Amino acid sequence: MRKKYLSAALAATLLSTAAATVHAQPTEGGGSYESVATAPQSNSKCTGFVTDEDDEPLAGASVFVVGTQNGASTDVDGKFSLANVAKGAKIKISFIGYNPIEVEWTGAPISVKLVPAGDALDEVVVVGFGVQKKSDLTGSVAQVKMDDVLGDRPVINAAAALQGAIPGLMVSGGSGPGQSKSLNIRGDLSINGGSPLVLIDNVEGDISQLSPDDIESVTTLKDAAAAAIYGARAAGGVVLITTKRPAKDARFNITYGFSQGWERSINRPQQASLTDYIAAYREAGYSSQYWAGDGNLDTWEELIGQYRQGTLEGVLDNGIYKHTDGKIYYLKESDVQGSILGTGALTNHNISMSGGTDKVRFRMSGNYSRENGPLITNKDLYVRKAITSFISADVTSWFTQELSMFYTHTKNTGLSGNIRDPYATRLISWYPVDGYMPAEYLTNSDEDLIIDSPKNSYMVSPVAHNSHSIPRIQVKSILKPLKNWTITGEYTYNQNSYDYKTYSGVITYADVQLAKKTYPTDPTKDVYGICKDVTKYNALNIYSNYSLDLGKHHITAMLGFNQESYGYSRLYPTIQGQAVITVPSFGGGTGEKNIGESYSEYTIRGGFGRFTYNFDERYLLSVSGRYDGSSKFPKENRFGFFPSVSAAWRITQEKFMEGTRRWLNELKPRVSYGSIGNQAISPYGFVANMSIGQSTTWLSGGNKVTVIGVPGLVRGNYTWETVKTLNIGLDFRLFNNRLQGSAEWYRRSTSGMLAAGSELPSTVGASAPLQNIADMRTDGYEISINWNDRIGDWSYRVGFNLYDHMSKITKFNNKTGDLAQWYAGCELNQIWGYVSDGYYSIDDFDLEKAKKGTWELNEGVTSIQGYNVRPGDMKFKDLDGDGVITTGANTVNDPGDRKVLGNSTSRFQFGANAGVNWKGIDLDIMLQGVGKRDYWLGGHSMFPFGASGADGVFHPLYYNQTDYWTAKSYDPESPDYMVAENPNAELFRIYGQEQNIGSNTRTSDKYLQNAAYLRIKNVTLGYTFPAKLINKLCINQLRVYGSVENLHTFTSLPKGYDPESMSWSYPFYRTWSVGATITF
Repeated sequence: MRKKYLSAALAATLLSTAAATVHAQPTEGGGSYESVATAPQSNSKCTGFVTDEDDEPLAGASVFVVGTQNGASTDVDGKFSLANVAKGAKIKISFIGYNPIEVEWTGAPISVKLVPAGDALDEVVVVGFGVQKKSDLTGSVAQVKMDDVLGDRPVINAAAALQGAIPGLMVSGGSGPGQSKSLNIRGDLSINGGSPLVLIDNVEGDISQLSPDDIESVTTLKDAAAAAIYGARAAGGVVLITTKRPAKDARFNITYGFSQGWERSINRPQQASLTDYIAAYREAGYSSQYWAGDGNLDTWEELIGQYRQGTLEGVLDNGIYKHTDGKIYYLKESDVQGSILGTGALTNHNISMSGGTDKVRFRMSGNYSRENGPLITNKDLYVRKAITSFISADVTSWFTQELSMFYTHTKNTGLSGNIRDPYATRLISWYPVDGYMPAEYLTNSDEDLIIDSPKNSYMVSPVAHNSHSIPRIQVKSILKPLKNWTITGEYTYNQNSYDYKTYSGVITYADVQLAKKTYPTDPTKDVYGICKDVTKYNALNIYSNYSLDLGKHHITAMLGFNQESYGYSRLYPTIQGQAVITVPSFGGGTGEKNIGESYSEYTIRGGFGRFTYNFDERYLLSVSGRYDGSSKFPKENRFGFFPSVSAAWRITQEKFMEGTRRWLNELKPRVSYGSIGNQAISPYGFVANMSIGQSTTWLSGGNKVTVIGVPGLVRGNYTWETVKTLNIGLDFRLFNNRLQGSAEWYRRSTSGMLAAGSELPSTVGASAPLQNIADMRTDGYEISINWNDRIGDWSYRVGFNLYDHMSKITKFNNKTGDLAQWYAGCELNQIWGYVSDGYYSIDDFDLEKAKKGTWELNEGVTSIQGYNVRPGDMKFKDLDGDGVITTGANTVNDPGDRKVLGNSTSRFQFGANAGVNWKGIDLDIMLQGVGKRDYWLGGHSMFPFGASGADGVFHPLYYNQTDYWTAKSYDPESPDYMVAENPNAELFRIYGQEQNIGSNTRTSDKYLQNAAYLRIKNVTLGYTFPAKLINKLCINQLRVYGSVENLHTFTSLPKGYDPESMSWSYPFYRTWSVGATITF
């Protein structure tokens, strides 16, 4: 119901006044009407009453006089009134989801009933170079309206709003300001990669550069039958983005939207306490705090107690204390992540103007988005400014000219890429988070220095400036020489310009061992660089559509031509030794200069066509194909023909199904099969390239020597990878279209994947060239189901989608089955590892020898190759029965004691949404998640000190890592010598500088993580003011709302890890926002 109010309000007008009369005749759409038997009025006022199919008042319906801006919206009682209406004028009444009705006013009031728009089966869906009715689709196509999936969410990147909204479409990527999102349709395409083709109004583009408010709909073409028309770039599917365009005779309106959000990091890891650290250091075998001047652990623990009691004097504010013995101790617990994470801000402004007559229509919009990330530094910033314009004019009855332009400029500032990663590696809770280390505490400095903490690193780190500009212009001409025949020509020019500025300045700091350090080590090696990337893109599309109706036979045909060219260039000069580090420049550099340069270009060209046949709205057939060429291949192998065919049967249109039509509205099985080429490869992979550069080790006369590398080997038959897809689907609608959904199964087979051929003799001096010798198969399914209903003043909806896939290598040149390569039968992303068998106990060893320091396993106890294990070390099952844990020959047939433990592919991905509306108040909830995923983390989050050996003391310890194996006694004379205190501990024995860390942390089932999750992605509460109230203020629509993104995540991952961001490169955050939208 909320969407009804909102959609109608967006189409409503400036004026709303008193009553009038009308006599009406419908001239389009569907519905019913009746004249009210009253005397005609002479004051030229038109009044009426609008209801839905259940005779309920329809509030927010748009009513206006055709060809004018005179209009209004129905109030909460379904009533409307228009002033100054001439008799004979045509009045159009419309509502989203209903057939519009056009009436001619003769002076009497009317009552109008609107009916649902073609039970949604006549809804038009965007397909390749055209549109089709949803009921006529035979391929795998899914379309969503952007306003439906976006709603009022605080989202800048449109791709983020699509997550969980379309079955089979996977959205991934970082969470930082301006970070891009990756799209994937139906899983892995090739071992060489491949992603869907993203088209904006028929031409390739970047969805992240569009404001979500400028997007009308997003359509995914998932099988070969739907995507083949786009050829080699569409092997991974197609994402069609249609921008908003006004309808003919659309009233002029202005819409302004504003939202303000606040971002806070969530799911931060819980650090261990100081006493936990001391206990762990003791367990690891450290007797002293050697990293800080050999301070004693017992003394450190005693000083911490005094500091907490407030009885210790001479402690600096940041917790640093210099003992009377000259040793330095850290006594204050610090919240390292809290010191670098604050509250981010997200601001979004959108304004648009649109309108039209029966000849001309236009739309203009502007967007300003600003995101300050939650990092405390002001260097964590993303800004986007975008403007769009569109105009269409019917020059004659047979010729239409359109012009579309947009310009986007983004600015992104962040930490310089050369700064060390403080967020991931230095979260030690006993180390100060800010401030200075006094010079008298340092071993080699006569000045106070900043402490080597994450916060200080962020604050003094140089800034990297990135800017991105995209001007784009599209010209489109449409000819209609005959009835049902159109010829369309469109040309697009797009230029992507990236400008980067970075400076890895010199930072002088005090490290954890109280020594003065600089980063980089050589102060003259600071680097200032700029980078200019430019990609120029030209696209030409010419295509013609023709339709013919012959009784029960409906035929359409489309033929077209496409050519696109890409040109890329990069220039990257750098200079070292800045004289003024606060204002780095090339003029201020005194050190070594370097210039890097690269460029590439390629072109695609193809002819395409589609033929559809529809017999009596029952039997549907579609045949399409493309003859495609790409300059990425040798001349003799550049072109290929890729056909597809699909068919469907609308069973519910059969006479024998007439008895079911009261409850079964649509039942349509369909099947498709087709092939597409894949060109997601290097533009020059078939060319034997030779690298050229300056040697960094050879000098001639004091100058660097230019070096030319040895060319690689190539194969002359290098050509397309071929992707063939079989798709079987079923579409259904029941209970007067309240329940609707679809189910699909598909098999995508990629043959001729490029991979290295047979290994060449070492005397050749080069690796084997790439050949089309590998195959892969992906099987998957998708299910989507939605329910929409209305009960009195309440309307509600519930939707759910589920999709899954798994990819397997079916052919690969790996005769030995080497596990370091792909092999036939290998599932992509599978995880090999060991099966845990508890921990070694003292009973596994010769006790007498152990007491003398020699650890010898008893006979029959499994040993581990290369390791001298001890009690508390990880024990693994001897799967091959040879008594020793090994990697075997590292082949499929001899993997040693390893097996496939799991797979990191995201399985059973799902999305769910629900919404309810009551008298303008609406609540929407969106859920999203993954049903099954295995993941191997290792490192900082899993193991104490990151399991980093001798350097482990410099790495963090977290609360979930304090349950480790310990012994009751380490005294050889004790009867409890090396007897486990906690034999069921979560973690193995802690090591400091011992050798068994590598064995304990090897990939095993014990620490394999379950990365499945359920996320409450968004909750939005909004209110749309009644048209009856705001029309009097010359406001057509007014809506306010509050929203929260990433409200909560249910997962079993260690605290601090997010299932969508399995690293600590940037924190995942929650966004709260409020906003308003107003239309005049």
